[in-house]
Amino acid sequence: MLILIVIIILIIIFLSYKMIDNHTHDIEINREEFYNNKIKENLKILHLSDLHFNFNREYQQKVLKIVNNLDYDLIVFTGDYINKEQYKMNLDQFLNKIDNKKKAFAVYGNNDYNYNLDKLKSVFNKNNIKILENNGQTLEIKNNKVNIIGVDTPDLKKDNFNKATKNLKMEQKINILLSHTYHILKRENLENINLLLAGDTHGGQINIPFINKVMENNFDLKYKSGKYILKTVILLVNRGIGTNILPFRINCKPEILLITLEND
Repeated sequence: MLILIVIIILIIIFLSYKMIDNHTHDIEINREEFYNNKIKENLKILHLSDLHFNFNREYQQKVLKIVNNLDYDLIVFTGDYINKEQYKMNLDQFLNKIDNKKKAFAVYGNNDYNYNLDKLKSVFNKNNIKILENNGQTLEIKNNKVNIIGVDTPDLKKDNFNKATKNLKMEQKINILLSHTYHILKRENLENINLLLAGDTHGGQINIPFINKVMENNFDLKYKSGKYILKTVILLVNRGIGTNILPFRINCKPEILLITLEND
């Protein structure tokens, strides 16, 4: 009888491990569509967030393979790139091997301020990815005029939206804002922004009813993941790739967002 109980316990442990491993490392490619009459020709944006790179190079290679098998016109990153200083090397190798970086932009997340920002920025610069530090740039992509705007992380009050948009002409352009957190909505008037891309929440990371309640009571998770059509802007919150604090996910798989912008 004791042997049977031990076997059952081991089976439960094994199945629990396999479930958690699947929820932590089974990356979903989620596709969203955005419609606007300013769009002249369809364009695709690949959105990565919360990489939180650690020692797991096998998983990072899996992410890279998925990215390099996707077709897109613009790639953006919305913060929280490493879990320890030494994993900048992993980040550098990952960014270096991304095939399509013709138009690539990033912003900082709150965790990035725990590390040397100059060194982190140099990793992006050497891989031809521009960090938007409260600034913006006008792009021409497939006959479309696009303002790509980035603010530093609002949860640390590092954002300066007015500075980011100061030299941009917002009229008659598609205006896309990158922000690590959606809390920029509380801090700025975004009536000229068409699309807001954010991360930070990890989609809750551990989605179990009683834990969800605790998280919602202790953290502002009004917009946890997915697409939100708000009064003046469309918000997309990315669940991210990695984990933080706890090294696993439950009922909240990692995701890569592929967003298609189309004329309505």
